[in-house]
Amino acid sequence: MSHFLRSLALSGSLAVVARAVPAQSSLGPERRDIGDFRGDLWAVWSSPAHADRRAIAPVAGITAAVVLTAFRDSVIYAWMTTHPNSFAMQALAPMREHWKLPLYELGSGQYLLPLSGLAYVAGRLSHDPALRDGGLGCAAGHLSSAVLRDVIYLSISRVRPHDTPKPDRISVPGKRAWMRHSFLSGHIANSMACASFLSHRYSLGVAEPFAYAYVTAIGLGRMADGWHWASDTMAGAAVGFAIGKLIAERQEFRVASRANAGPVAVGTPIRVGWSFTF
Repeated sequence: MSHFLRSLALSGSLAVVARAVPAQSSLGPERRDIGDFRGDLWAVWSSPAHADRRAIAPVAGITAAVVLTAFRDSVIYAWMTTHPNSFAMQALAPMREHWKLPLYELGSGQYLLPLSGLAYVAGRLSHDPALRDGGLGCAAGHLSSAVLRDVIYLSISRVRPHDTPKPDRISVPGKRAWMRHSFLSGHIANSMACASFLSHRYSLGVAEPFAYAYVTAIGLGRMADGWHWASDTMAGAAVGFAIGKLIAERQEFRVASRANAGPVAVGTPIRVGWSFTF
């Protein structure tokens, strides 16, 4: 289990974190964190302009997969709606809107951003760089995804399955109506960006496949509830994965560069109360 996940053993109060044993060295000023955060956002948004030949094959492959899946969108959604008692659909029940706990909302900014902010603040207070960087990385992943989606929504509109049985109801340019924002899936893009960042940035061990399975279930649950077609979900997952990987690589590069310039602070692990793994 990685140091980051061990560091997520927090109490329910930041006061407990504040009483943690102070680290031996500083994490650096908060303004540097802000600069790193803004740099990560800009790197994601400007990445298409800096793509090289190595990106051609994976982008072409993903695009082809999304297009081919689009031809089966209506079939997949029809199966989901007509087989509610199947094992697959029953397994998805906890990730759907009617479930007693909103587990699918870990793909929304209303949950991801506060949790990321909590991780960042806890990391600063406990002088734990892994926890601090984890919060910054997931927050950057969500905001990067959100801005890209807004650009897409202004460029192209696709009616959600909940509102039409025809997946080909697409218009250019886009429209502001929420029911026309099927492409691409925001919940899985957000959560996949965070999962991809954590898996590339840290050694998650057995938690890694669980993280990817969880965000995949979020995407499938949104499909079952009629908010996105299968191709929208596939596109969102691919975008989120790429965003998380890029942010993780940038963080690792900064850590290595600063390590060469001097000793890097290592936070004291906190082990109190209950734990929440994210």
